[in-house]
Amino acid sequence: MKEENYYKLLKEIFVNKESVVTELINLEAILRLPKGTEHFISDVHGEYDAFDHVLRNGSGSVKEKIKECFNETEVDIDDLATLIYYPEEKLN
Repeated sequence: MKEENYYKLLKEIFVNKESVVTELINLEAILRLPKGTEHFISDVHGEYDAFDHVLRNGSGSVKEKIKECFNETEVDIDDLATLIYYPEEKLN
């Protein structure tokens, strides 16, 4: 009886067997994506500027992505990173 309930639920959501398989493939692909960066920061009392900088630059991961994208070009990586971290200040 339980299996019949599952089949009924699947039929309500998916039009055919191929759409079920496609959804399973998509969900499997999502599960295999790399895990996002986690930050563990403690004792930040009175250190707003340093904390803000860590958040803006993603602990260096933003600059690493810039290097990946513009590795072989004449782009000033540090200048572009500063523009991304502090757009208001840099544009002034």
